[in-house]
Amino acid sequence: MSTQQFCTLYLDASGDTGWTPPYGRSKLRWYVVAGIALTPEADLQADKETDRILREYVPSSEWNSPKFELCLHDLHRGDGVYSTLDHPTRWSMANEVLNLILHLRPTLFATAIDKLRMKQKYGVNAIHPRSLGTRATIHRYAMSLARRNMIGSVRFDEEDYRKDLDLQQMVRTFKRSDIIIRGSVYQPRYVERIDKILDVSVASSTMTPGIQLADFCARWSWLHFERGKSDRFNQLSPLWDRDKTRIYEPSTVPK
Repeated sequence: MSTQQFCTLYLDASGDTGWTPPYGRSKLRWYVVAGIALTPEADLQADKETDRILREYVPSSEWNSPKFELCLHDLHRGDGVYSTLDHPTRWSMANEVLNLILHLRPTLFATAIDKLRMKQKYGVNAIHPRSLGTRATIHRYAMSLARRNMIGSVRFDEEDYRKDLDLQQMVRTFKRSDIIIRGSVYQPRYVERIDKILDVSVASSTMTPGIQLADFCARWSWLHFERGKSDRFNQLSPLWDRDKTRIYEPSTVPK
């Protein structure tokens, strides 16, 4: 009996979900949902290496902190457990995380949403950025699994889950309800179940290295689209989902 390979997609996001003027008050134009798909073997290595990196750079006085985890936003700002690290040390730590991701050879996914153009194009029909980005990314992940004859699962950061009622509904019902957004003239209908994904669940980012690495991928992708800071985003380019003739990721919305 043949067996199918398995991987887990860890999701995180960067940016905020508010609409930009004149539709809202957000100062940020882009919102990015990104995912890193890891095999069980890569998951084990990620667990070992993220712990090593944290203990190498973060003072032992912070090891029992509830936020003892990799978080690129805090690392950039020198906040939280990184507050005692100088800029060169924080830069070196970010480089170590990048090298780890490249070494793991995961498959990366991302949906980058231009919130201003979304509202300009779709008006009141524009779907909430977190819901759209999450569903679109999971959809393409499922298509990638089908192309590779694999099966998989999805893990969200539980902190995002608590904030989003639509996400909670999707996680609770995805086995029996439609998850993919389709529809002509952008009148969305949830019309497709996903049969290559065994489960969608939430996990603590502190206890889940995959979500921590997804945080870095999301932030680097967001910096590329929002700020034009693309050095590390460009270094991730070999990892975006692709086949022999086409590169599928990252996906920008609207087209």
